This record gives sequence, C-alpha cells and structure tokens, in this order.
Amino acid sequence: MNINEILEEYDSMFGNRSLEEIEEFLVANIQKAKDKSESGALVTLLNEIIGFCRDTTQKEKSLGYCEELLELLKSMKLEGSVDYATSLLNIANAYRAFDKAKEAVDLFYKVHEIYGKCLRPNDFGYASLYNNWSLAYQELGDFENARNMLLRALIIVDLYEDAVIPQATTRTNLAMTLLQIGTEEAYGDAVKYLGEALEIFENDGGRDFHYGAALVAMGDAYSFKKDNDNAVAFYKRGMEEIEKHVGRTDNYMRVLEKYNHAKGLASKKEWVSNLERSREFYEKYGKPMIHTHFPKYESCIAVGVVGEGSDCFGFDDEISIDHDYAPGFCMWLTTEDFEDIGEALQAEYDKLIAEHVADSVNNRFLKSRRGVFDINDFYNQVLESNCDFEAGEADFYGIEEWRLAAATNGAVFVDASGVFSEVRRLIGYYPDAVWRAKLAGALHEFSQYAQSNYARMMARADCVTAAICKVKAVESTMNLCYLLNRRYAPYYKWKKKGLEQFEISRRILPLLEKIVALPSQEEAWKAEIYSSTTVNVKDECVKLFEEIAAILLGEMKQLDLVSGEDVFLEGYIKQILEGKNMDIVDKIVELEWKQFDKVKNEGGRADCQDDFGTFQIMRKSQYLAWPEKLLYSYYNDLLAAENKGWNLIMEKYARMMKSTAPQKYAELEKDLPVLDEDRVKIQEEIIKIQVNWMEAFAGKYPKMAGNARSIRTSEDNEFNTSYETYLRGELGTYSENTFILYGRFVTELLKAQINLAYEIMSNTAKLYGYASVEDAEEKL
Repeated sequence: MNINEILEEYDSMFGNRSLEEIEEFLVANIQKAKDKSESGALVTLLNEIIGFCRDTTQKEKSLGYCEELLELLKSMKLEGSVDYATSLLNIANAYRAFDKAKEAVDLFYKVHEIYGKCLRPNDFGYASLYNNWSLAYQELGDFENARNMLLRALIIVDLYEDAVIPQATTRTNLAMTLLQIGTEEAYGDAVKYLGEALEIFENDGGRDFHYGAALVAMGDAYSFKKDNDNAVAFYKRGMEEIEKHVGRTDNYMRVLEKYNHAKGLASKKEWVSNLERSREFYEKYGKPMIHTHFPKYESCIAVGVVGEGSDCFGFDDEISIDHDYAPGFCMWLTTEDFEDIGEALQAEYDKLIAEHVADSVNNRFLKSRRGVFDINDFYNQVLESNCDFEAGEADFYGIEEWRLAAATNGAVFVDASGVFSEVRRLIGYYPDAVWRAKLAGALHEFSQYAQSNYARMMARADCVTAAICKVKAVESTMNLCYLLNRRYAPYYKWKKKGLEQFEISRRILPLLEKIVALPSQEEAWKAEIYSSTTVNVKDECVKLFEEIAAILLGEMKQLDLVSGEDVFLEGYIKQILEGKNMDIVDKIVELEWKQFDKVKNEGGRADCQDDFGTFQIMRKSQYLAWPEKLLYSYYNDLLAAENKGWNLIMEKYARMMKSTAPQKYAELEKDLPVLDEDRVKIQEEIIKIQVNWMEAFAGKYPKMAGNARSIRTSEDNEFNTSYETYLRGELGTYSENTFILYGRFVTELLKAQINLAYEIMSNTAKLYGYASVEDAEEKL
C-alpha cells in the first residue's frame, strides 16, 4: 500500500465527497492494511479515522478505534517511541472530546515524558502537545493551567517562521481560554490574539479548518462585550466555515445556539430569508423526524429547498411576507424509495407543518412546492419536461431558461446518496454548443430591438412599437449579462435582482435604469432623415443602447469570444457559433499534455500527470487570454519541438530547477538552449510586470490567489515552485518570435491598465463553473 497516495486522496475528498463516503474510504483501506499485514499503514489510518470520528462526533466509533490502536501499538512493541507518543496524543484528543478529560490529561503526561527523552526542548512536537493539553484543562474548568500550556505552545510555534497556521490556532486557543478567565485584562489580551490569528488565517486565504474556530471565538469576544450585531456576524461566518469542512456537527449546532441567542439580543433586527428559516426548521424538526421514523432511509433522503419562488433564489424580502413566507422543505427520493415510504414520509411532514407552522391563507403554493417528491417527477414538474435524468439526458433546447434556473437554485441541505445532486450537476448549465447558440440568439435580439428596430419605429413616428422594442431590448441586455456569466436567468420578476451579483451589471444596470426612465424621444426624430448606416445620437435611448453595446462587446473580447471593434453586435454571431480561438487553444493544450505526460520525475510519475481535467483548465485559462497571433506562434513552437524530439514542457521544468533544485540544474544546464543576455534582461522586465500584477490580484482576491502558487522566487524550495520561477521557466522556452509577440502583448496590457493575472484567473473561475473571479472569491 502507498500510504502517501491514500492520504492525498483522503485529503482531496473533503468538500468533494459526502462524509459517509469519506468514512467508507478510510474503513476500506484499514481493512486492506489488515489483510496485507501492513502494520505501519494501519497505525496511520487508525490515527486518521480516530480524528475523523472525533470531528464528526461519532463517540463510540472513535473510542473503539482508540482501543484498537492501543492494542496494535503494544503488539508492535512501540512503547516509548515518538510514534507511540504521537498516537497517544491523538487518542488523548479523542478522550478529551468525549468527556474523558481526566484520562486525556494522564495520557498527555505520558506523551510529555516520552518527548522529554526523545525530542529537543524546542521541538515543534511540544507545541501540538501543549495546545491539546490545554483543551483538556479547559474541559476540566482549569483555565489557568490551560493558559500556561498555551503560552508555552506559543513560544515554540513562533520560533518556526513557516508554521503560520499553528501560530494562528495557538492564538485562537489562547484567546478562548482568556475569555473564559473573564477579567478585563484577559479580555484585552484575547482580542489582541484573535486579531493576530484572523489576520494569519485570512492571509492564507481562509482555507484552514481552524479558521472557523477563530471566527467563533471573535463572536464570543463581541458577545462578552454585549456587541451582539458583531457577534452575530462572526458566529455566522464561523458556522459557514465549520459546515464547509465537516458539515453540521454537534459543534456547528452549539455555535448555531450562540448565533440565535446573539441574534435575539441584537439591537438591529436582521432580515431572515425564508430559505434560512427553512434550513433551521429542518435542523430542528425535520432531521429528528427522519432519524426517528425512517432510520433505514436516512441516507437515501435528499433534503433542501429548490424550485419556484423568490425564496429559493434568496431574493425574498419584507414585501415577500404577503404570500408563501413560511418555513418548510423538500425531501427527494428515488422512484423505488418513493413507492416504499413516500406516503408515510409525507404524512409525518404534514404533522410537522401542522404542529409548528402557523396556518395561513397566503401559503397557497407552498403545499405543492414543499414535501416529498420522486426525484424524476420533481425535476420534470419544475422543468415541464419529460427528460430521462437517470439516463443522463436533458433537452436544453426544449426547456425554458427560467425553469432551469428554478431547478438549480436554492440549497440542498443533505444528499448522502448524491442522486438528486447528480441531476443538478447534469443540468447545472448549458453545454458549450447550446450556450453559444443561446448567446448568438440573444445578440441577434439585442441588435434587432436596440440597434435596428427601435430607430426604425421612431423614424416612422410609431412610438408604441418603439416602446415595445425598448422593453425587449432591455430584457435581451439582461439575458446577455446572464449568458456571459454562464448563469441561468430567473423568471422575469427577478432578472434585475439576480443581475446585481455580476461585475458587468454594475456598469450596465445604471444605463438600463436611465433608459426606462426616459421620456419619449420624438423630438430627436422630427428633422432626422433615417439611415440604417448611421446612429441618431440626438435620441438619448439610442446613445445609451450604444454604450451598452460597447460594454457587452468589451466583455466578449475580455472572454476572448470575439475580436473586432464594430459595436453592432449582430456581426459577432458567426464568431460566437464557431468559437474564436477555441480550436487552436485545444490543439495547444493537447500537444502540451502529450509532452507533459512524458516528463520524468526523480520520485516517479507525479499525480498531476494523471489529472488532465486540472491541467486542461489551468492551461486553457492562460491561452484564452492570449491574442490569436501569439497562440499560433506558440503552437508552431510546440510542433517544431515535437518534430525535433524535444520536450518544451520538460525544458520548462528543468529551467525552474535553477531556483528549486540548483544541484540538479547544474547537471542539466549544459543540455538547455542558451538565452542571450539581452533576451534575459527583457524577460526579467516582463516577469517583474507580471509578478506585480499577481501581487495586486492576491491583495484583492486572497482566496483565489491562495489556491494558486506562492508568488516570489524567494519562496521557492524543493517542494514549492513560485509563480515567478514558473513564469521564468516558461518564458525561457518560447521561440524568438513567440517571445517578441508575448512581450508586445504584456506591454499593451500594461498601457491599457489591464491586469493579465486577473484575466487568467477570471478564465480559471469560469472554467470551474463560477460566474466570475468575484463569485469564486465569495464562495471559496
């Protein structure tokens, strides 16, 4: 068994698989380790599952695995070793989490004794020990000893510059202890440490699991000072982080109680959407009902709120309470399970509604929109379609767009089987060919209504038909905004509201509002001789639509969908349908992957060499930002290298080793093409510009940047290659012609004040299914 590969796959499952699937993965590999008598791997996997069961509050399982691990360690005669101490530390944490704090303290003493014999006084292992030991003292109510342990831990972690997350978690634990001590002095210190912890976590992109604990602790600090508005805000952010990493565990529910208490005390009444009320209703009443009455089907029932209604989009407001403003939820079953328990499950749901939700004549639609559904029937009802979703088929052309929006909105609270969510994935957005056809259609509509027929009708003094053109042009503008952001447009009532999430809408919505507020423009046409080739700028409506057309054209060019300067949008339909540059980009990525597949690493084949999906997105993101001439020049570089038997990708990685592995580079340097001094100087200027762009991007979008490489070469090591070093290696492989074109490209962007890092990351966000960089930053 390759334990490193198993652990990497395990780590990658969080956020992508259900907790049940993750647990099954661990259990299966534990059994494999037993079958193959691989004791070392078994120790590692038992430690992992103890922690997993602890974090998901599965007491009996966690403690059972603790006993199994202790027996295994004894049989391996590991007592007194550091590995034994590390396992004891993990077991002690499980004891501490499940009301066995005294036993945990005893184990921590044993760990400390072993460490004293085996480790240096300032070894990092002590920091972990003291941190966890303090938590056991907290459970026992001994906050002074807890503080002393954490101060010891802080001294050690601060000695290690790279240990930023342990530095943050230690500060969080110390702050939580100080808040329990409760004095004004302790409170002041707690806020200071929490501020430092949050800054560290956020500089890291907020990716670490413990970020949620720091947010909750800051909520506690505000609650201590009776600043309930801020307490509510931090508790809410903390819950979001906890749910993202481990789901709605007991810890989540404890924070939810704090959140609700603080919200009740808050000086400012906070609007609670019906979606959030429904989520809380499910947690409080629905989840226990399913667990009590249908335990065998608990993992088969998907629950959430999806479908028609403003609340499913999160668009409801104070005006919405005049109808259908009541908590409730949907439960989705496969056809087989629906036949088995659908009727009984609906009856139990009806009891919950009757007992806990006030009856209202305004809830006329909710009875048909909430309750128990066969999955296929639900989607066919919402979509008014007869698609065979189980066969993976969907008729995108035959379904109204607002219905697709309704079928993919809202929130799925739980879906252990994944059947319901798989349909959501299937219809998540139009396939590329459908999207291009829809985009072409919307461009045609905009051109016809906004840029042709409105003016024709005004020239004929037909103000009534011109008004129809104006309204249809406004709607086609909104449709284009949704399409360019790859989001389904909702029902007409909510199109404008939904647009507020898009960057492009901040420029277009004010123009649309001006258009609909304009008085009749009859005077602008009285002395005007109509011509289809000129624009009557006296008509304010015409001028505003031309401004909108220019913005839309700019956006399409930014997305590298079209090229050209004419703002008459009908002229770009052919480019949209044929896919500008997509063919050459795909060819480049295909050739690069072929060469990447042949790269040989000292440690064997890298995992990323078997991940074409990620490779394709990363490389496409870059090339979709390039102009056509540059693309074809680089494509010729790849073909020329292929014909000579030279691997440009391998050359790129070899050049990067000058910083990451100097000794190995010294062996390879003689075989690499020599770059003259003038080129290297120009290359470094280009790199300087791009590094500045990336740092500016990281400053504004830390979460997106946090998922990319570190930026500066100074951060390189054997296991980390920075953005700067990667760029230096890549530019070093370009032919003279490609290098010149690339230099011009970067210089033009600099003059136009366009950040290439943003453009590339924007493509990355969209290829991963986000609407924009801003959307990805918000959701990561």
